[in-house]
Amino acid sequence: MARAAPRFTCQSCGAVHKKWAGRCDACGEWNTIQEEDAAVTGPGAAAKTGGRVIELGGLDAADAPLTRRKSGIAELNRVLGGGLVPASAILVGGDPGIGKSTLLLQAA
Repeated sequence: MARAAPRFTCQSCGAVHKKWAGRCDACGEWNTIQEEDAAVTGPGAAAKTGGRVIELGGLDAADAPLTRRKSGIAELNRVLGGGLVPASAILVGGDPGIGKSTLLLQAA
């Protein structure tokens, strides 16, 4: 999304200008024009103008442990933290030829 162009507003009379100037054309006052962010419109505008508040839990909150399914390979279970978590995605990466496909075929 393109950034909205800034606008410049005179602090004495409230006149809006497209660029900064030392003197306001509307009231004639010097050094009263200040930059302000233009109002955001379009997609994502609600996120900048308000939205709903989401309560976050602290790190010390006690959550129920995740149910995990064993893969049948003890070392893979250890790396995954005890097994596979239902409805999760696991990214297996590494250099070519280290056995990613072989490991996943054995786990399947």
